Amino acid sequence: YSVSPAGIFVPPDSPVKEPGDLAGVPISVGYQSGSHYSTIQALEQYLKPEQIQLSFRDGLLFKRMELLIDGKVPAAALFSGPYYFMEQLGFRKIIDTTFMMASMLTGDPDLEDVRKYFRALRRAQRDLDLRPERFTHYYKKEFPARFHPLMDTRRWGPGERIVFEPYTREVFEESFEWIARHHIFPEGEMGSGKYDEAVVSLADCSR
Repeated sequence: YSVSPAGIFVPPDSPVKEPGDLAGVPISVGYQSGSHYSTIQALEQYLKPEQIQLSFRDGLLFKRMELLIDGKVPAAALFSGPYYFMEQLGFRKIIDTTFMMASMLTGDPDLEDVRKYFRALRRAQRDLDLRPERFTHYYKKEFPARFHPLMDTRRWGPGERIVFEPYTREVFEESFEWIARHHIFPEGEMGSGKYDEAVVSLADCSR
């Protein structure tokens, strides 16, 4: 899995100063995604469920960022590159919402190829840990061209970090229970909740 720095941001001139001020304020998040879950997790420490107002109509990460910059939404949950860009531009982070992301496989890939892929990722993560400033300029490949002149990626952090530890049964079951309890998915669409059917073990990817 990986861990990504994330937060809820508002414009510099927003009246929202602290988490409690977000009561009733639409917050742009991605539906059934990390920003959806982590926004609830962070804000339920401060607000009642009925006070947390999420907006799912504002698109994926970079679209939400653009809408916030253009003043078309009052708050947005952002992570990775957009997280650092908001900090650079002076947008206010109201609360941190850093979250885990599971790695996913689709189809029926050759597991030896998957092992090779993760061994390469491990080496890449080591290089990022050692000298992140050598690589932050690659953020520009992800961003809309209109923002490139404004971006000073020398000030940015490394973003999402891959953690080479198992996604354990305990973590899976706690996450599944939390999602079910918060009714993130309609009834009957949560899947079986069986760890052994949901997880692939690649054993040691360090060799």
